[in-house]
Amino acid sequence: MGSLLGGGDPSTGREAFHPFRPADSSGWTSVSREAPPSWTPAAARLPRTEGAPGAIRVDEDLAPPTNRWYSGMFLGAEPQPVFAMPLAAQADDTGVAVGLPRVSASERTITAPFIPELRLGLAADAFTATRADPVSVTSTYTSSGTPVGELDLAEGWPYVGYTALQDQEVTVPAGLVPRDGGRWLAMGVGDTTYGLAVAGSDGSRRVVESSGDVVGLDRGETLLAFAARGERTLAHLARGAVPVHGTSTSYDISGGQARTRITYATPPGRRTVLAAMPHQRLDRPQVVGRVDSLYGPLRLVSSRSLVSSVSTLEPDATPDVARLDEDARAEVRRQVVADVAREVSGTPPRQDTYFGGKDVHRMAQLTRIAEAAGADAAARTIRERAVSELDAWLGGSAECTETSTRCFSYDTAWKGVVGRTAAFGSEEFNDHHFHYGYFLAAAALLAEGEPRLLDRWRPTLTALAEDIASPATNSTLPALRSFDPYAGHSWAAGRSDFADGNNQESSSEAVNAWNGLALWAEADGNRALARQATWQLSLEAASARAYWLQPRNLPAAYDHSIFALNWGGKREWATWFSAEPSAMLGIQLLPMSPVLAQGRVDEKRVRASVSEASVAGFDTMFGDSLTMYLALADPGRALAVGRRLPDSAIDDGNTRSYLLAWLLAARAGQLQGPG
Repeated sequence: MGSLLGGGDPSTGREAFHPFRPADSSGWTSVSREAPPSWTPAAARLPRTEGAPGAIRVDEDLAPPTNRWYSGMFLGAEPQPVFAMPLAAQADDTGVAVGLPRVSASERTITAPFIPELRLGLAADAFTATRADPVSVTSTYTSSGTPVGELDLAEGWPYVGYTALQDQEVTVPAGLVPRDGGRWLAMGVGDTTYGLAVAGSDGSRRVVESSGDVVGLDRGETLLAFAARGERTLAHLARGAVPVHGTSTSYDISGGQARTRITYATPPGRRTVLAAMPHQRLDRPQVVGRVDSLYGPLRLVSSRSLVSSVSTLEPDATPDVARLDEDARAEVRRQVVADVAREVSGTPPRQDTYFGGKDVHRMAQLTRIAEAAGADAAARTIRERAVSELDAWLGGSAECTETSTRCFSYDTAWKGVVGRTAAFGSEEFNDHHFHYGYFLAAAALLAEGEPRLLDRWRPTLTALAEDIASPATNSTLPALRSFDPYAGHSWAAGRSDFADGNNQESSSEAVNAWNGLALWAEADGNRALARQATWQLSLEAASARAYWLQPRNLPAAYDHSIFALNWGGKREWATWFSAEPSAMLGIQLLPMSPVLAQGRVDEKRVRASVSEASVAGFDTMFGDSLTMYLALADPGRALAVGRRLPDSAIDDGNTRSYLLAWLLAARAGQLQGPG
């Protein structure tokens, strides 16, 4: 098929490109490889449409880099600052400004905004993204259409690198002072010292030749900017100033650990300095310093790669109702009958990809609970309805006509899969992983052990999976569209046209995306894809705990136990849609996948977060999710609350049956809790 699923080319008899083949004999698998131009993903075989991305600054041979930490640099109306951790930068047509953000806090927000403190002026009049991967990006600067240089940015690389494509002069701030015998230049801005060094293509360093406010570069040389607050750290950064032209990412799952390796393309034999995020457990780190960041202190290591690990989570579909005692199963069974009757007589499912996805996922969950509880007649009824609804979405894309509302197509401008009826800016590639995770999870719940359904839905589901999680890239599709292997989580905004960088609100729906992808891959027998999705699930869940649900080492001024919205340049107790305290926590919980109970649950933090969110009681927005989350710390109280919970507190993507099944499983000790 030549798709994400692999396979061969029937017209030639040759084996097609297989994006899941391990990168080396050690078992590490690449997830940012260049695919041959001949590779045609399943996504590109859907019916076609053409969106309107606007005046983007992206080479025509490069898929627009939506949902990246650097998207705002290229896809917004004007170039926005981007936050590479630890440096931030803002490009324009004639140069780039650099700043090392300073962290401050208030009751509801922690900020580290971009402040331009050093500028490199270039003899250019335009810049364009010409190479991109999930962790790094290269921009080519041109003058009257002629390339003059390349700007490299990478997460975790505490430098900005500009490589000359022809002999030239770069304008720099006046007053730079030679350091280390002239091998680098320095300037102070408050408590921060900025440095400039010049390296050849082999990484060798030379004395920086400057004249006033100009540094001369020969073709192939790289001017590297860096910054620190402290002489010792600055000295290490100066020694590690070598070019980096791109990164590659691979993963391994073994021994209960999901490991990530991000390799930075330095000259052969040359190390640089890299910055590790707090959630990353590093393999044998050579720590040379630390630097403050919005997310806590970043460890600086001397290396060419970051190799880190988190605990592996296992994909999980529903609470195991079959293991409940007979009285508990009977209680669930009675509720299932009532919920199925309500489902079939209720309002028609919705037409957009977000709420429509929640609808089919709700029906699929209800189907599995009904079957496990022994409500056979109700199970047959809801299964038939759920399959019919998924057929409308997944079986009819070949007939995606002008009058269709529930179908998917390939957007030839944005290079990805879009739904006919948009929601929350999905036509600009906002939130695709949130939306498509519901469809993937629903299909897995309904099609497990049903080959006819797997065959019928596979083409469209493969396209959805490729849109959000392709491990390879060419001009028709990017690799890992929304997933950031360095940050450990996804980014939700497609264009990210914001001064604070990209953002993600619903960490739990991101977890649900990779859980759903893994469940569908397992049901379809695609072990390689299931393995990749398990890696993504494990990282997303670890970062959700570290940066949203159970953040540590918070400034004293910040007066909340969680974050509801994380950006590149700020973290907030705020949502896009509501100021209610229940919304802040609830959007980190729905749809309450059982994987949320895996790993180490801090019961004290759970109680505190639920108490803060339910200040007005549990009859509130996301009251069902708050109750289920409370069950991880206090299952008896949660069950008592849940049995009294009014219908108004049940989310439109949930059912009382699922709520009850979760609470009863928690009371029976069947959900994985602390450990």
